[in-house]
Amino acid sequence: MKTTRRFPLILAVPLALALLVVGCNFQQVAGGPPVSASASDTPGQGPVSVTNTAAASEASATAAPTATSLPPTPTATPALTYPVGPDQYPAGVDPLTGLIVADPSLLNLRPLGIKVSNFPRSARPQAGLSQADLLFEMYTEGGSTRFLAMYYGRSADKVGPMRSARVEDTRIIPLYDAILVHVQAFQDVWDQMYASGIDFINEFPAACPAICRDPTVTDKVNSAFSNTQALDAYAKNVRLETGKPNLAGMVFDPAPPAKATPAQGLLVIFSQSARAEWRFDAGSGMYLRYSENDAGAMIPLDDRTTNKQIAVANAVVLFVPFNRYVGKTTTAEMWDLGLGGSGKAVFFRDGDVVSGTWKRVNPARPLQFFGSDGQPYALRPGNSWVALIGKSSSAIPSAKEWTFHMYFP
Repeated sequence: MKTTRRFPLILAVPLALALLVVGCNFQQVAGGPPVSASASDTPGQGPVSVTNTAAASEASATAAPTATSLPPTPTATPALTYPVGPDQYPAGVDPLTGLIVADPSLLNLRPLGIKVSNFPRSARPQAGLSQADLLFEMYTEGGSTRFLAMYYGRSADKVGPMRSARVEDTRIIPLYDAILVHVQAFQDVWDQMYASGIDFINEFPAACPAICRDPTVTDKVNSAFSNTQALDAYAKNVRLETGKPNLAGMVFDPAPPAKATPAQGLLVIFSQSARAEWRFDAGSGMYLRYSENDAGAMIPLDDRTTNKQIAVANAVVLFVPFNRYVGKTTTAEMWDLGLGGSGKAVFFRDGDVVSGTWKRVNPARPLQFFGSDGQPYALRPGNSWVALIGKSSSAIPSAKEWTFHMYFP
C-alpha cells in the first residue's frame, strides 16, 4: 500500500506553470465555495489487430519508382493473441480492459479513481463515464449510489460531476494502486483515508485545470469536473507517480465461455430510489445503461460529452459484505466494504451469464474472477461495470433479465 504524501500549498505556483500546457474545456469559478459533503437528498470492444503502415507509406512517398522495382509492401503486425492475463500481458495492452491502448505511455502512470455523482438525478447525464476502464457502482447513503470511475488506458477531457469520497473507496483504491480523486469528504472519511495510507487528490489544493468548476451548472454541489490529463500532470508534479503499477490479475478473451446461459440483461435494485439496468445490444455486443427517472421509468443514460448511451462490454455483480461504519465525529449514514477473501459473483458478457466467484488474492492487486469450475473467468476485452451489493442480496435468474435486490450486510 502506498504511503500517502502531504504537500504544502506553496507547490501551487510551480504546479500552475506546469499545468498550463494541459487545457480544459470549462472554467473555474473564482472564489467558488467548497462542495458540501452532505448526503444526497434523494435516495469492448472485440479483439484488436494493429497494422504498421507508417514506415511503408513514408518509404513509398520518398522512393522514386523504376521499371525494375515495386512499391514497398506494408508489413502487418500480428494480431493480439488471446486470452491475455492473469499474469502476463503483451506490451501496450491495458490489463484492466485487455485492449491495446492508443497511448502506451498511459500504462506507466497509476490509475485514477474518480468519485462521480449519481444523485440527485439532476446531476445526470454524467460526463466521461464511457471512457473509464472500470466503472464501480455502490450504495452510499439515503438510498443513493455513486460511481468510482477508474481511468488507466484512456484519457477523458471531462469527468463528473465529482462528489465527496466514502469509506468504501478506501477498500477499492489499494487493489488497483490507484489515486483517489474527489471533492471533499466527511471528517470520519478523511480519518479513514489517512489511516488507510491511500494517495488522493482533492479539489483543493489541486484546483483547475485538474479539477474545475463548470460555471454553466447551476447546482454548485454538482458542478465540479476533472480532466484526467491534467490530473496526471498534477500527480507527477506532487510526486504521486511512483512507477508503472502491477495490475496483473484479470483475464480477457473475445471467445465467449463454453458453458454459459442466455440472459439479455440485468437489473440491480440498490434501493427503491436507485436502479441500474443494462440491456444487451446484439448489434454492438455491448450492454447499454438505463437508469430510473423521477417518474420511475427506466430511460437511457447518456454520456454528456458524447451524447451517446453509456455502454460496457461486461457487467459484473459482486456479493460483498456491507457493514455500517461508525465514525467518531458524525452520525451520518456510512458503509464499509469487506473485500478480503472471496464471495459470489455473476458475470454478463455477449448476451450470456455465468455464475462464479471473486477473490482478493493479493491486497495490492486487482480482484480476480473465477467461473463455477474454479478456473479464471475471462471477460470480453473492453470496459466493465462492476456493481457491489450486499452478500445477503437476492438474485432472480431469467433468460430475459436477471434481477438483483440489494440487502445488507
